[in-house]
Amino acid sequence: MFRVQSLYLLVSSAINFFILAIIVHNDYQDDLMNICRGVTSASGSLLLYLIFQHKKKKLQHKIIMIFSVVYFLFGFYLAFTIDINHNSFIVFGIISVCIFCALATKNIKKDINLINSADRLR
Repeated sequence: MFRVQSLYLLVSSAINFFILAIIVHNDYQDDLMNICRGVTSASGSLLLYLIFQHKKKKLQHKIIMIFSVVYFLFGFYLAFTIDINHNSFIVFGIISVCIFCALATKNIKKDINLINSADRLR
């Protein structure tokens, strides 16, 4: 069975690792970029881990919801604290990760509702 939410989480994780590669490749030495490097690597790993938690949909849904809010606030903070001229892709990447996580959350919620309705029928 094709799981669209797994694809969304995989794309989100790939974007995080791409942001990490850009930060490492451009050799940013700012303290904020060191925090960003840690956050993007941890969030990319977390999203990969959540792909394999497909049997625990409620846990997966809660973690993605919390992650999306925290990551959006981090992106909002980065948007106003870094020099936007050469780091706009980082902010765009964080926003796109939040969008893909929201799409994954929507599909996970549909799966939870489908399971609940099947349980009611039994």
